[in-house]
This record gives sequence, C-alpha cells and structure tokens, in this order.
Amino acid sequence: MKQKRILLVRHGETDWNRTERIQGMEDIPLNPMGKVQASFVAKEIATIVRGDAELVSSDLVRTRETAKPIIDATGLAARYDARLRERHFGVLQGKTYTEWREMDAEGARRHAEGDQDYGPEGGETAREFYLRCVNAITDLAIACDEPTLLIVTHGGVVSSMYRHSQGIGAMGARAWSVPNCSISEWRFDGANFYCDRIGDDSFLQEALDEVDAK
Repeated sequence: MKQKRILLVRHGETDWNRTERIQGMEDIPLNPMGKVQASFVAKEIATIVRGDAELVSSDLVRTRETAKPIIDATGLAARYDARLRERHFGVLQGKTYTEWREMDAEGARRHAEGDQDYGPEGGETAREFYLRCVNAITDLAIACDEPTLLIVTHGGVVSSMYRHSQGIGAMGARAWSVPNCSISEWRFDGANFYCDRIGDDSFLQEALDEVDAK
C-alpha cells in the first residue's frame, strides 16, 4: 500500500476552552477568536492540500464551524463522523477542572495517575476513548482513496493518535500540546502511523501577529 498523509486539525477556540470548562460531547460553538483561527488554518491547509484529499470532520458544531472555511478554501466536500467526537465526560461536562476535583476527588486522582479504566459517571473510560479514536481513524485511513486524509477533530482525539503512534498507551505521560486550530501530521503505510509533527500552530501565531501589527 502506498503511504498516505493523515492531517488532523483541532477545532478553534470556544468560550469553554477559554474558561477551562470540560466540553466533552457538549455542542459548544466557536467564539470570535476561534473563528479567526479557523480562517487562518483554512488558508494554511489550502497551501498543503491541492484537491487530492478526503475531508472528514467530527459532527459537533465547533468542528463543523472549523471545517467550513477549510471547505470554502479547498473546494473539498466534507463528511461528518460521530466517532471523531471528543471524549464523553459524562456528569463532568460543563464543569471546570477545579469543580471536578471538588466533586470527585478520587476520580480526579485516578485520572491524574493515568488510570486507563477510570471514566466519569455517564462517560467513557480513557481506554474506551483511546480505542474509539484509533479504530475510527485507522478505518478512515484504510478506506480513503486519496493520498491525503484531512480530519477536523478535537484535542483528545489528536492526542490519542499521538499516543498510539508513539506506543505510549491511552494514558501515557504527556509531554506535548495540541493548541486550538493546530495541525498534526502522520504517514500511514496501511498498518502503522508515523508522526511527523504534533500540535503545530506556528503558522497561526505568525498570522495572529500580523493582525496585531495592523
């Protein structure tokens, strides 16, 4: 199988990102900054993708709103897949991390210590979420008929794929970040994912600096 390029774009900023509320599968729209970020990542993607790509997005509103300027900039048609949603955090959705620790100190401790089988009430465990992400993106990559698969998704999904490609498991120690509207990139040979960059938002910072300078 010829190698494919897999590009994962995290959605733009929301008000809940700014206030550090757990979004999970709650349908939170982009805020004004998130819309600006989405316009800039669309311009960057248009320089990378020349039409020979397939575009798939999470079906939540914040990813749909991020995908829209990419669709406009590239002419690609998008499909929406619920398997690409963020981790379901059950009763913790809408809570801040401080509120989480107050509500469920034991669960917050298990999460911090990397317990793959911890999941908040009504939500997914880390292991369930990790396997959902890896299986969904592997399926999409295998089925993709184009040389590039472009996915608009969430930070947790991107991190799950990074963990998978680095062999560090669902809750391995984290030493990377996935900023809003960053691009992460892998090569896929039909069986393995090889990461070339993770959480790259250098293009976004340059664009925002230009806006600030005007």
